[in-house]
Amino acid sequence: MLSLSLVAWAAARALAQRSLGWLITAGLFIGLAFQMYMLVAWAVWPALALAYLITAQPVIRRLWHLAASATISIAASLTWIVIVSLIPADSRPYIGSTLSNNPWEMVFGYNGLGRFSATADSSEYLSFSPPFSGDPSAVRLFTEQLAGQIAWLLPAALLAASVLWMLRFSRAVTVFLGAWLVIFAAMFSAVDGMHQFYTAALAVPVALLVGLAFGVARRRGILWPQVSLIVVAGVTAVLISLWYPGYSTVVSVIQAAVGALAIVLLFAEHKRTDGSGWAIPRWITAPVAAIALVLTPAVWSVVTIAYPSDINPVAGGVSDMGGMGPGGQGGGAPGFGSVPGGGPGQGAGAAPGNAPGQADSVPGQSPGLGPRQGGAASGQATNGAAGSITSRGGAASNDLIAWLQQNQDDADYLVASFGAQSAAGIILATDGGSVLPIGGFNGNDAVPTLDEFRALIADGSLRYVLATGMAGQGASTPSGGTSTTSAQIREWVEATCETVADAPDVVYDCAP
Repeated sequence: MLSLSLVAWAAARALAQRSLGWLITAGLFIGLAFQMYMLVAWAVWPALALAYLITAQPVIRRLWHLAASATISIAASLTWIVIVSLIPADSRPYIGSTLSNNPWEMVFGYNGLGRFSATADSSEYLSFSPPFSGDPSAVRLFTEQLAGQIAWLLPAALLAASVLWMLRFSRAVTVFLGAWLVIFAAMFSAVDGMHQFYTAALAVPVALLVGLAFGVARRRGILWPQVSLIVVAGVTAVLISLWYPGYSTVVSVIQAAVGALAIVLLFAEHKRTDGSGWAIPRWITAPVAAIALVLTPAVWSVVTIAYPSDINPVAGGVSDMGGMGPGGQGGGAPGFGSVPGGGPGQGAGAAPGNAPGQADSVPGQSPGLGPRQGGAASGQATNGAAGSITSRGGAASNDLIAWLQQNQDDADYLVASFGAQSAAGIILATDGGSVLPIGGFNGNDAVPTLDEFRALIADGSLRYVLATGMAGQGASTPSGGTSTTSAQIREWVEATCETVADAPDVVYDCAP
């Protein structure tokens, strides 16, 4: 989000000044955003290119400016992938969520083509669709799963684009923001599955369109756009809040009331220009109008802070993750009637179509976790045969941590677990303790192999294996194939190792 905001900042100057330097800067910020969230960042380029093509300068100049900046942007985007590709596979961690230990496959397969239904069915890459945002459709952003996340100002933003066009504001900037809005909305409506928080990328063009339209109309003393934007924002807030009973309804009604007050002040202020009406200072009308536009989504943003999540952060404390409550409460909690604005899809059980505790990998994160790799993605509850030892926020049992540290002796690894979800809580609780997540992020990566795992046991590098995550982890890949590596290790552990009687959780002792 920060990088995309910087893209908008640089792009506005590139369009206003018809500047190659600012255009390259915008492209570099797109490359920076790509490092964090991959292909989503590149979706800004069509909007920026279209806008730059209508700037007032020779066609050849426009084309070579775009070609130069796009080339630099692509180079900046692909630096990590190229560097990792040049490192021999045996000298780096396994690239997670891939079939071939290939960073290109991870970026453009698993986190690219694998996210769209039309291209997900492939033997060349893994596919996974996070099941948190409903089915693809033209109105997906206005469904119960997503409306409370991003739709509060979408109708106002569409109106704002029309206002800017009619008021003859900068054509290039209007096209840039309008195309950005349409392209991202279409992309999020078409993707097969996603987390709700992906839609936050729409906030940049939405905010800029609404803010610019209201500000330009106000500066020029034109009343109808200001009133129209307030009315549309207020009505949208009330309608969306009907899906989320609780504080949302109250806040939206307050926003509507403030909107009515803002409209009265705007009319009074407008009449004053004719020498009549109330003497309403503009500095009073402006903040009241701002509250009338953004109160409900602003409250949802603040409430989000009270319900943190490492796996599926959502606005307003509304959770759509099966079996997961807000604030990191996992373990198949019952319905969330006490959650303000409790949303759809709530209740016990794992996310549909996934192994227990499985979640979407975080795009742009470090490469997959191989042997002797200490890091891991932040955890969520992973329900195995022995139950859950970690919460969604990654907190591990203090008793288990103490027991593992007391019994590590000379082993390189504190413990091994199936998937990084259960490993994450232990890593966090031990300030980066060495934990082996078998199968990488979700247990489906072919690392370590059974032979490598047995070698770690034989030479004393690893002794204990956590039972959490053994049920289901490694049984299938996101695309439906079989991950024999994790399954083989799980079967070997169950057949060869013994459970430890005095451990605070079910732990296997695999010492020879």
